[in-house]
Formats: sequence, structure tokens, C-alpha cells
Amino acid sequence: MHHDLKATANAFAALIAVIYVICAALVLIARDGLMAFTGNWVHGIDMKALPYTSPTAGGLVVGFVTATVAAWLATYLFAWFYNYFAKQK
Repeated sequence: MHHDLKATANAFAALIAVIYVICAALVLIARDGLMAFTGNWVHGIDMKALPYTSPTAGGLVVGFVTATVAAWLATYLFAWFYNYFAKQK
């Protein structure tokens, strides 16, 4: 199966953008619940014990852009490598 590089990267970057917005919203409106939930992802580390600084609008924008761009680049490369190795069969 051949993956269209840009379509695959676009789809995953869009997914990460949606996840980022949901996560940012949860930090702003339900931080304690989010920290308890994500503590399960990091093997029980008490995320609420970490120092907290309220997110700024600029920080949220930078985080959104860099997370989305990093996801796009990583997925583009993943699809490229997938196509490369799929041809080696």
C-alpha cells in the first residue's frame, strides 16, 4: 500500500491540532481532572505536584503551531519511510 505523503501528514497534523485544542481547554477549565488523568499515562507520577504556571495566549499559540508542525513533519517522514520500505519487498 502506497501512502500519499502530504495527505497522511495533513490528516495526522489535523488530529494533533484538535487534540491540542482539547487539552488546552481542559488545562484552562479542569486542570485537576486532566492532571489526574494524565498521571495514569506516566505510570502514576503525581502531575499535580509539578509547579504550575497559567498558560498565556502567546504560549498556547506557539504550542499549537509547533505541535502541529512537528506532527506534520514526523508523519510525512514516517509515510516516506513506509513507502520506501514497502517497495523493498
